[in-house]
Order: sequence, then C-alpha cells, then structure tokens
Amino acid sequence: MISWRRSSVRPSNCDPRRPRVVIRGIFGDHSWMTTARVLLLCALVATSACHKDPGTPPPPPTPKPHITVPVVAKKGPSAAELTAGMVEAASQGKSQLPVELKFDVKQRPTPGQAVDIDIALIPQIDGGAADIQLTGGEGLTVAPGTKQIGLPAVEAGQVYRQSVKVTPTADGVLLLNLTVTLKHDEMTESRAFSIPLIVER
Repeated sequence: MISWRRSSVRPSNCDPRRPRVVIRGIFGDHSWMTTARVLLLCALVATSACHKDPGTPPPPPTPKPHITVPVVAKKGPSAAELTAGMVEAASQGKSQLPVELKFDVKQRPTPGQAVDIDIALIPQIDGGAADIQLTGGEGLTVAPGTKQIGLPAVEAGQVYRQSVKVTPTADGVLLLNLTVTLKHDEMTESRAFSIPLIVER
C-alpha cells in the first residue's frame, strides 16, 4: 500500500495543509522508462514497416492473343468434278458398303460392235485391297482382259477410273453387272451394281 508523505519543502505559494506526493523520493527517477517506451515504440514501428504487406501486386499484363492463320492446303478437283457427265450405276441388293460407282458409255451401242465403257469407283472410306468383278448379262460379252480390276488400296474421296470393253450380241436393254469387294476395318464387304446399255440396230 502506498503511503503518502508531505513534502519537507513548501513553496511560498502552496497551501501548507495540502498533502503533496513526492514521487521522486518514493519511486525514484523513472524518466528512463519513458525513454525506453519511446524507443520500443520506434522499434515496433520500424519492424512493422519492414514486414508491412506491400499490397496486392499489380496484375500481370494481359498477353496479346497469338493468332495463327492456318495454311489452307491447295486441293485438286473434287470427285464430283472429276466425274462430271458420268452416270451413277444402280446399286443392287442391300449392301451398305460406302462406295459409289459411275460410268460413261463412249459411243452408241450396236449389236456386234465393241463398246468402251469408262467406270469410276469412288470409295467413301479408306480401305485396303479393292476388286471389281465384271460379268455381262444375256446378250453382252465382256472382253477377257477387263473381267476383273484390282486395286492395292483405296482412299476416301478419290476417283479410280478404268475403261472396259464389252460387245453386245443382241439389241434391247442389256446389263453389265459389277461387284465391288473392299477390305476395310479387318473385314471384307461387297456391293453389287449394274449398268444398263440400250442397244439398237
């Protein structure tokens, strides 16, 4: 418990009856504590300034989009352009083998005269070996060298042309039958087509 003392020295203008605390005499000189507090406060401020969050860094600059212009490959004529003027052969049966067959008769068929027929195979898928078997219907003979056409491999959208020679032996509507066999996706499929020839004397 702190005891209060009266000062032994009374200034002339002080009331002698008022108690006076002599801090220096009781507690000693504590000015060093004030100085220490000031120094401690300065140290804390300095430390805080050193560790102060510099703030959110500015966002990185937005990169400019790198636009690459694709190089357009020069394409040749399409299958439709390569077979312009040709007629599509009639498909026979229910086979769904994705191939087309077109033809063009070079001259008017007459009995006893050989006729050249241009045929064009247009596969819609890539495949391995392809084979076209040709047989003449009644009244139509296929030349021995053109009864079978073989291709080592085919590519989708390409046109594979071949000229075959047939000879009608009668007049009327005669049929040239063609069977396309194609190996693809580890399987072999076939599709039948027919080409009608109108033979007149």
